[in-house]
Order: sequence, then C-alpha cells, then structure tokens
Amino acid sequence: MADEKGLDTLLGEPRAAIRSMVIPFLISIATVQINVFADTFWVSGLGVDAVSGMTSAIPLYSVFSNIAVGLSVGAVSTIAFRLGKGDRSSASRLAGSAISTGIVMAALCSTIVFVLLDPVVDVMGAQDVRKEIFEYVLPIILLSPAVVLNTIFGGLLRAEGNARRSTVVQMSAAIINMALDPVLIYGAGLGIAGAGLATALSSCFGVAIAVRWYMNGKTAVAVGREDLKPDLETEKEIMTVAGPRTLEGLTMSVVILFQRVFIIMAGGTVGVALFNVPFRYVNLSMCPCEATGMAMVPVASAAYGQGDLNKMRTSMVYALKLVMSMSFVLSLALFVLSEPLISLLTTEPSMEEWKDAFVWNMMMYSIIPPFFALQTIGSSMLQSMKRSKRPMEVTMLLGIIRMFLFWICSSYDYRAITIALIFSYVLSSTLMMILARYEFKKIERQISQGT
Repeated sequence: MADEKGLDTLLGEPRAAIRSMVIPFLISIATVQINVFADTFWVSGLGVDAVSGMTSAIPLYSVFSNIAVGLSVGAVSTIAFRLGKGDRSSASRLAGSAISTGIVMAALCSTIVFVLLDPVVDVMGAQDVRKEIFEYVLPIILLSPAVVLNTIFGGLLRAEGNARRSTVVQMSAAIINMALDPVLIYGAGLGIAGAGLATALSSCFGVAIAVRWYMNGKTAVAVGREDLKPDLETEKEIMTVAGPRTLEGLTMSVVILFQRVFIIMAGGTVGVALFNVPFRYVNLSMCPCEATGMAMVPVASAAYGQGDLNKMRTSMVYALKLVMSMSFVLSLALFVLSEPLISLLTTEPSMEEWKDAFVWNMMMYSIIPPFFALQTIGSSMLQSMKRSKRPMEVTMLLGIIRMFLFWICSSYDYRAITIALIFSYVLSSTLMMILARYEFKKIERQISQGT
C-alpha cells in the first residue's frame, strides 16, 4: 500500500511540513558526514600520504556525486511542483527520467574519468600520491551507477514528502560504509582501496532498499517501466533544474581540483590535508543548515505548484530563521572545541607534527557556518522557484574569484589560503540571498499581472 501521509504533510501547513522533515534529514546528513569523518579517521591510520591521496581524489569522486545531487535536486523541485498541481502521472514520468538519466550519465562519466585519471593527477600536481588516488577511486568508478542512484532515490522519496524513507536510504548506505571501512582497510589488508570499495558497496545496499519499495508499491509516486523510457518533454523539464545544478557542482569540482595546485604551492602536499581535514568538522556543523534547506525545497516547490505564494514565503522565512539561529551556536562550538576535535584525527606520528597548524585552520573555519547557512538557504530558495541557473552563475563567478585569490595567496602560506576561502563564503552568501529575493519578487509581479 502506498504511503500517502508524507504527501499530505507536504501539501499542508509549511512550518509543520518543514519540522516534520528536518530531523529525519538531519539524521541522514549527519550520518553521511560522520561516515566521511570515519573514512578520514580510518585512513589517517595509514599515514599522511593516504589522507592526502583520499582528499586529492575528492574532485574525481565529486563528478559522480554532482551528477547524483543535480538529478536529485531536479527531481525534488519538479516532482513536488507537479504534486502541488495534483499531476501524479507527470510526477511518475519525472521520477523515471531521473533514474534512467542517472544510470546513463554514471556509465558515461565512469569512462571519461577512467581515461582522464592519469592526466588529471598530473594537472593537480599529485604525482607523489598517484597510487593512493588510483586505489581509492577505481572501485567507485566501477560501481558508479549505484553511487549515483543512491542519492537520486533519496531525492525521489524526499520529493513526495517521505522524509523517513529518504533517510533510511541515505543512512543505511552510510552505516554499511562505516562498518566495512575497518574490515576492508585493515582486516582484508586493502588499505586505501578498501575505503573506496566500502563507499561503492554501501551504495548498492541503499539502492536495493529503495528499489524494493518502488517495486512493492510502497511510495506515493509510482514508477513503472513506461516511466523509465526516454521522453523529451520530461527530460527537458527535469534538466531545467538538474542541468544547472549539476553544472554548478561540476564547476565547484573543477575549482577544487585547481585550487589544490595553489594549496600545494602554499603548503606542499601536506597542505591538502591541512586544508581538508579540519573542514570535515565544518561539514558536520553544516548538517542542520543542509537538512533545513532539503526540507524547505519540496515544501516551497509544492506551494509554488499550488499557486500559494504566502505559503511559499512562509516556508522560506521560517527556514532562514532556523538555520541562522543554529549556525551561530555551532560556529561558537567549533571555535571552543578546535583542539580536542583535531586531536582525534592527528594520532599518527606524521599527522601529530602538524597538529598546531590543523588547530589554527579549524579555529578560522569556525567563522564559515553562518555564511554557509545563508548560501545554502538562498540556493534552496532559488531551486524551489526553478531558478537553479542563478546558483550556477554565482558558483561560476565565485570560482573565478576564488582561484584569483588563491593564486595571490599561494605566494604566502596555507594561512593566506584559509583567509581567501572564508572571504569567498562571505561573498557567495551575500550574492545568493540578493538573487533569491530578486527572483521571488519577480514571481510575485508575474502572478499579480496574470502572466
């Protein structure tokens, strides 16, 4: 029997709808981030080269995660909009399109990443950890359809307001990954390749759960074989949102890839670890903001489909108030707890000697959460309005600015790079909120004029 409770909540009072979804999404995101932390913890036991190799592989892994997130965001925005209009058949076609497109794009990108893997490592200047990068990313390349579909299915369930099942899909994969990490890295003696294999295998588990629900008719939006067939109009609708969001993520991955060059110029290969390891905690602190944004998008999109701008505005303002109050508290916690938190990840001798540098970066990173909160909610607002080109434009502009700043700062040291990063978040959050307000006002004028 299909679960309609989540859909009823999604189409009801917006604040209540957001509250009903925030906690499940927060648990899901926090589990995923704890999983990333666990990956770093277990890999850190292999030494600083292994950590640098894993963090250097992030731009390559991000190719798949950005495709997945882009299609997931496109599905959430367009499916929730259609459900707000009461058009379930279109919602089913959109869901099927997201699944089939995800499989095709994952297979295509796997081939491209594999072919370009060696020259990309050269461009990054990561020749000294080439072996570690290859070992980590190859299992992910081989099982990329599962890696992509795990995120897409989470988005499909979120689009219909089914926060609980969306959370189960994401959490199950993360928990399996955490369990497999020590077994494969140390028990099976696979080293860093075990971390990559654990990530890939765990995604298969999450996908299997979601597929079973859809096959057994447990979801409000059904997906049949006909829905999986290519359909130009459906593809166009979902890619209107998914395309810019995917391009935004890929742009950020390219920026991350090239910024690594400047980080190495400023702090050597170890600079990559200095830059990324403390950011694991920042990512963890960002979970409440991301969860709130995730909850707000389907609620606001459904209200948009219903033509109820008051409900849409209420959901956005409520989400903004929530994330700002939470981000200031978390920012203070990161600053106060910098030293003990870093100590957990610097037990291996080659990591221990850099502990003071790690702590300094961690304390500086504590400035970021409030600005990230504004950036996240601003981007979520634009996605719910089907204006995902705007976040893409901001990301591209900020990518250019960040690279310019990193280039200048590379003449100094890793501290200058950190300051440049913080400034980029301040600028990005400001632009995102300005654009979100502008686009909402434009929709108000269009509706008032009957266009």
